[in-house]
Amino acid sequence: MPLYFALEELPLFNAFLEKDVFLKNYSVVLKDGLIVGCGGIDLNQPTKYTNEPHVIMTWGMIDYKYHKEGLGKALLLFRIQQAKKIHPGLKIALGTTQYTFLFFEKYGFKTVYFEQDHWAKGLDLYQMELV
Repeated sequence: MPLYFALEELPLFNAFLEKDVFLKNYSVVLKDGLIVGCGGIDLNQPTKYTNEPHVIMTWGMIDYKYHKEGLGKALLLFRIQQAKKIHPGLKIALGTTQYTFLFFEKYGFKTVYFEQDHWAKGLDLYQMELV
């Protein structure tokens, strides 16, 4: 289980992998032949957080053992580039936690909504948009 995800999210991720991943723009990160990360983008309709169609970053993660090696940065910048190419002009958004929102702030994302214990007890939502 990834460090910054709740156990309750595992069935959602499994369902995404079994059903939706083949229909989406989703990538894996390899290092020395091992999958050490993954993440994608999708077109999302208006939500309570973003009142217009937008690109959403989906299920992004890097194995904690490989943090601070630039893999997360490379994956994020790749997904931003992909979003701008496939969906030019659309807002880019993501939902993350208190453990990773500062990482996304370094690349231009700003928090537009906060909700305590959203993902699970002790995992807060930071809804962010690229500005």
